[in-house]
Order: sequence, then structure tokens, then C-alpha cells
Amino acid sequence: MEKKGVEVNLARIKGNKREEISDLVVRETTFTILLNKKKLVTLNCSPEKYKYLGLGFLYTSGILQKKEDIISLDINEKQDLMEIEIKGVSLSSEDIINSNLWIGSYQQPEEQEEPPLSVDTSLKISSNLIHSLISEMQGRANFFKMTGGVHSCALADINGSIILFSEDISRYNSIDKILGEAFVNDITTEDKIILTSCRITSGILRKIIIGKLSMVISRAAPTDLAIKLAKRAGITLVGFVRGKRMNIYTHPERIEI
Repeated sequence: MEKKGVEVNLARIKGNKREEISDLVVRETTFTILLNKKKLVTLNCSPEKYKYLGLGFLYTSGILQKKEDIISLDINEKQDLMEIEIKGVSLSSEDIINSNLWIGSYQQPEEQEEPPLSVDTSLKISSNLIHSLISEMQGRANFFKMTGGVHSCALADINGSIILFSEDISRYNSIDKILGEAFVNDITTEDKIILTSCRITSGILRKIIIGKLSMVISRAAPTDLAIKLAKRAGITLVGFVRGKRMNIYTHPERIEI
């Protein structure tokens, strides 16, 4: 696996002083998924956890529902490539185009059919535990501390333990890596919480719905479509968790003071 960062030479100005320095920046690479011998999508990503990223993308895109449907799987890290065969999947040109549109800032029309909903409405958590979990996630974000160039994501339980953690240049990829790892390792998500450093868009929310999570907590802001979708889906959406404050945008009854 390639290194996540690379040293570059640059000029830095601090106040009225200019200096030539070397600094660490994140590496960006491409990762291509071939599905049933057809190119499905090429993702821009951080060069790690390709298996979790690929399977997470297929899972949260609704293409792969269960591991038993996988006929074959091969990851070629030297070529940044996943080749996978899945039972019962036939892709048209339109499907391939739409899968590419999912990446980045694409948002599906609000009136489009929603992903299937399956959330645990009994899940509750204290505000103090939320602050503690966000603090621990930040503590694990070592590559962000070194470069400032990646998003962080984590899966936690209601007892305050972080189970999975990932970083990636793409906020979508960071979610897919977490849900892909949970999918591969048969980790139940219905009773878990997803934590992230990124802005919550409707695209992120749809992945969370498919991942069967009922609570998403972020240090950043949500969009209006994400709030509407979370409200309809029964998901508690918490944003701007910083210091001693947070904003609870939907279903606040699950957050105890």
C-alpha cells in the first residue's frame, strides 16, 4: 500500500517573514471498481483500506445487500483496482453514469424514492458522552493533525467505545470505509452511532440510512436537504459539536442532558 502522505517543498509566509520549507501533504489517488467485468466508477481517495472502500461504496449505493451475493473479489493495490462479481446485478450505461454522479456533491432529487428505513428508535445517548466521543475521534485523527487534508469518521457504541475509525480525502469515502468495514466483519450497526468531522449532505444521509444507523454526530454543519431527510427517516442529526455546545436538528428526544 502506498504512503498516505508525501513531502513537498513550499514557501511559507508568517507575518513579514518568508521561508522555504518542506511539509507533509496528503496523497490523492484513484481507485476503480470493475463490477461484473464493467467499469462502474473511479473514486478519488486516500490510498488505504481499498476493500472496505469498494465494498462500502457498493453497499451504500444499494448494489450489494449481502456478502453471500459476492461471487468473486480481487483487490489489486498496485493498479488501484477492485474486480468484483456479484450475483443478480446487470448494469446499463445509465446505471454506470448514475453511479459516477453519486460521487462528490451530487444530490438526488428530493422527490426520488427514499432508501429503505430501518432505525432503532429506542437509542439514547447523553450529551456528555457525545462530547467525549467527538474528542476521542479527534484524538485519533493523527493524519489530519499532520496535514489538515482529510476527513475523519468513526463508529461508536452507546457505552462510549469507538469500534472503527477511518480518514480519507473524501467525506463520502470516509463513511463508505466505515460501513464497508462493518459490512465485511458482520458488525451490527443498528445500535451504533456514526461520528464524523464532515459536513452532512443528503448524499451522506442516504448512505447512513442504508447503513441502518439511527444517529449521526458531526463537528460540522448539515444541509437543509439532509435535515429534511433525517427527520423523515427517524434519524437524530447532531451538528456543530464543539466545546460544550451542539445543535440537535432532528429527533432531539434521543439526546439526554
